[in-house]
Amino acid sequence: MKNYLSSLQMTLRMFAADLLVFSSILSAAWCQSGLKVSYPKTLNSTSGSCLLIPCLFNISKEKENILESSPVVTWRRASLWNLYDTVNFTNAHRQKEPVVEVLGDLRKKNCTSVLRNLSSQHSDRYFFRIQTTTFNTTETTAVNINVSDSLAEPDVTVPVLREGEEVNLTCTAPAPCPSQPPNVNWAPALGGDVTQRTQMNADGTQSLSAILKFIPSFHHHELKVNCVSIHPLHRDDRPLLSHKTVILSVEYPPKKTWISVSGSVWLGNNVTLTCQSNANPPAVHRWFLKRAGVEEELNVSHVFSFTAAQNNTGEYICEAHNRYGAMNSTNQQITVPGISFTGFLSILAVVLLLIFALLILIIYRRYKEPVRSNGNSPIPHH
Repeated sequence: MKNYLSSLQMTLRMFAADLLVFSSILSAAWCQSGLKVSYPKTLNSTSGSCLLIPCLFNISKEKENILESSPVVTWRRASLWNLYDTVNFTNAHRQKEPVVEVLGDLRKKNCTSVLRNLSSQHSDRYFFRIQTTTFNTTETTAVNINVSDSLAEPDVTVPVLREGEEVNLTCTAPAPCPSQPPNVNWAPALGGDVTQRTQMNADGTQSLSAILKFIPSFHHHELKVNCVSIHPLHRDDRPLLSHKTVILSVEYPPKKTWISVSGSVWLGNNVTLTCQSNANPPAVHRWFLKRAGVEEELNVSHVFSFTAAQNNTGEYICEAHNRYGAMNSTNQQITVPGISFTGFLSILAVVLLLIFALLILIIYRRYKEPVRSNGNSPIPHH
């Protein structure tokens, strides 16, 4: 409950500050002249770096003459708004403001600026202000600036990957500070060519892209590749970097198709044939039985099961196909004997019993022969 009340009080204080800023700006604009400034609503940068604020403005024709009077542009923080132009605004407050440099030509109504030596403490809402010794006016809409200690995650664009068709993978990272652009690259490069390109976005901000051009193969399927953005800045003597990992999905025709057999092939037994293949998207499987040189289609299924009968004897073939192609397995010979496994065991038992009886008989006869020999009459002595 205490945390909730604290959060509520903070929200109310922020709302009151916003109301104060807006009312003071609105009254100044009402009393003076129309100023319309165009810049992005939100900008992000990294601590230790700079931030370019693309900025264009319009001012009423009655006030355009001030542009020839060396006007001064400032970017006022919302958090310090109630201190500006008062005796309470000290050097300590001034040090909380980032170093601002106006790059644009104000006479051409270009107010593009750069904020330097940023830290996370500079995160705030900033209002554009232009003034001379006799005139000043402030834009009523702020730009929200966020300064982080880490890099933003790059964006990755991956089209549909088809084996053998050349494609581009695009990794894009923001470049909020043109004088310190990140180094964007792909790892691994998959044997392709990487091209880096700086591009201007619709809102005037800049981005840096690394375009990887390569030809996918089925070996690239489910491979992890990293889009890496490395900033010139360092943290703890290590490069400041951000990355995004993507798992490639390459579409390709069946590359390998084979049949596995489960169950003993005896008359009356249940036998299951399973067809497996390496394909993306997954293949559809069709079964064929070849007997006497004639193929007969049996079923469309991943598995094919049957109760073994002699008419199941033949060569079984599985065809795997998807929208990119088809591939047959090697022929799997299935021969169903004319006897069940139980019958085979019965016959085997009889045969073994006969062999055992024969062995007993042979042993018995060999045992009896010496006994008869010892029963002869002794030789008479003279």
